[in-house]
Amino acid sequence: MSASSQVLSRCCAGFYELPVVEYLLGQSFHPGGPKLTRQLASTSLVSPNSSVLDVACGNGASARIIAADFGAMVTGCDYSAINLERAVAASRTARLETKTQFVRSDAGRLPFASGTFDVSLCECSLCLFDNMDSVLEQVHRVLKPGGRIGISDFFLDAPVPESLDGLLGRVLCVAGAPSMAGYRDAFVRARFEYVRIRSVNWTLTDMIQRVRRRLNVLATTPAAATAILPADWGDPARVLTDLEAFIASGGAGYLIATARRA
Repeated sequence: MSASSQVLSRCCAGFYELPVVEYLLGQSFHPGGPKLTRQLASTSLVSPNSSVLDVACGNGASARIIAADFGAMVTGCDYSAINLERAVAASRTARLETKTQFVRSDAGRLPFASGTFDVSLCECSLCLFDNMDSVLEQVHRVLKPGGRIGISDFFLDAPVPESLDGLLGRVLCVAGAPSMAGYRDAFVRARFEYVRIRSVNWTLTDMIQRVRRRLNVLATTPAAATAILPADWGDPARVLTDLEAFIASGGAGYLIATARRA
């Protein structure tokens, strides 16, 4: 992974350590929450016999869902040591420590042998990496022949408004996302086949409504807002309004994509 990719990995990992992120987004740090995680895992053909790699796993919420609901063995990797500690503790509490494990690593330098996993999932994180090709090449390497990759992520079809290019925009995975065609091209460059992509924009409406409700609660409790919101957070209400308008105009959306390693 390039130096710039490593810096971005550390920066993005730091975003998801912030208490405000879990407060606004909940345990699942992505649009669609557990419902979309289950849909993505099902579409990627996860089964009780699957060994699954969850790239950029955050606090391990999706890993626990996949282990509990699908019976798979799940390995989560993330750059944030803090989130990995939370993931291990939560799995222990859920009595899923025998079905999950968590490893600290850069997504562009996965510390696993070639051909290790049946499925790799990456939720609302691929667009945050400076070198998407490097990450996909690593995922291709660690998948078994015929193994499947599934991602969920933002896509862009227009330049991002300036108000969405700050900290909150980055936490919401907006800034820097490719187009739908860009994802398809990246999969092809990484030698994946049978690429299937579809829009799941319903997830964005749910996410924005949830974040707005929780911001409204903070607005009534200034002390809590001061304790939770970072000083450089900007105007989150404006960001949400601008994001809604940007999505409605067709400038952005959310997708799930699956493909197979030849």
